[in-house]
Amino acid sequence: MRLIQAIIPEGKKEVVTDILTEKGIDYVISPETSQRKYSDVLFFPIPKEGVEEILDELRDTGLEKDGFTVVTKAEAIVAKEFEELKKRYEESEEKDESKVARQELKASAKNLSPSSSTYYLLLLAASLIATAGILLDNAAIVVGSMVIAPLIGPAMTSCVGTVINDQSLFYSGIKKQALGILLAISTSVVFTRLALAVLLPPKLDLLSLNQITNQIHPGLLSLIVALGSGLAGAFSLTAGINSALVGVMIAVALLPPAAAAGIGISTLNFKIGVSSAILLLINMVSINLAGTFTLWIQGYKPGRWFEQQGAEKATKSRIFILITLLLVIATLLAFTTWEMRKQTRTIANLKELTKKRLRDAGVKISSFEVEKKGLFFEKIVAISVEYQAESYVQDLVRAIDRSVERELGRPVEISLSYSRTSTT
Repeated sequence: MRLIQAIIPEGKKEVVTDILTEKGIDYVISPETSQRKYSDVLFFPIPKEGVEEILDELRDTGLEKDGFTVVTKAEAIVAKEFEELKKRYEESEEKDESKVARQELKASAKNLSPSSSTYYLLLLAASLIATAGILLDNAAIVVGSMVIAPLIGPAMTSCVGTVINDQSLFYSGIKKQALGILLAISTSVVFTRLALAVLLPPKLDLLSLNQITNQIHPGLLSLIVALGSGLAGAFSLTAGINSALVGVMIAVALLPPAAAAGIGISTLNFKIGVSSAILLLINMVSINLAGTFTLWIQGYKPGRWFEQQGAEKATKSRIFILITLLLVIATLLAFTTWEMRKQTRTIANLKELTKKRLRDAGVKISSFEVEKKGLFFEKIVAISVEYQAESYVQDLVRAIDRSVERELGRPVEISLSYSRTSTT
């Protein structure tokens, strides 16, 4: 339910009240006494579904240009006439009761984006916290950084600007997204350099940190997370509900990979930097695509008919570009996901073959590791065993090497260490 308050310019009172009377909308009107070029102050309640329609009709009378209108949420409206009006809108097949008006959608998107100074300061703080959390391998700190990252606003602003053909809104959202991500990466680069020089061990193994490895193996499931975040962000706007929790989900998709990319750049680690940047790009494209597509499917468009064709064309064009980018990246993700699954199966086979060969030789395994090496996933098997006869170790390595390579059909590098045990 909404309460609309409007200031009526001189000479517009009759045409405005005629529109409300024709639609069966009960209203209150009183003289405006500020000695300005307004004649009356108008109040009337209306169901959420009717806001866009009535505001468009009032705009055509010149109310938007020469006066102004305020739309507020009403907790409860007790009136027989209003209940009848609400019932009429609910029975209308063309009205979607889950949608807010276009004007409210635009205002909500703007309200999600704080002022530029506040936005960049919050993002700076969030980036510092996220980078610290990753370097400390502390998931709780990383999650905390997402709570204060104001990343939902620019993403949803660009989506809304696209579907309602508001170019200033669209470019404002795109600009804030780009600058915000650059700020997050730059902050991570500088902080990582300082932390490694002063606060952390200089030979810290970054690839041993879970918060790093979470960002450098993007698969198709990462795509689902980002698409779901964009869809949820758009629905939170159109349903008029609190977007704070959805904003955390969007920050989950953007802030950690941005911080990880900065860590990779700062340490000149190609694997971390490139993999995290790819994940970041995937998530940005997916969020914007899902948000724009959701708003478009829900039927949002400009209020003026002569703008609608151009908006439809621009929206379809941008959706096509985003889908094309996403398909290119998704192809890479599909290959990565397939290769990871293949690698997992290969490693499982490798372990089973090697352990069987060692068991047959009567050797007790104390540790067993399989690692990746190189771009094409060469396998290094590092095995520690307990065995009494030192002279047998090299023969055992060669035997394992031949049997494993024959089974896998590819070269495998075997590294075996042993510790002597005594018999009693």
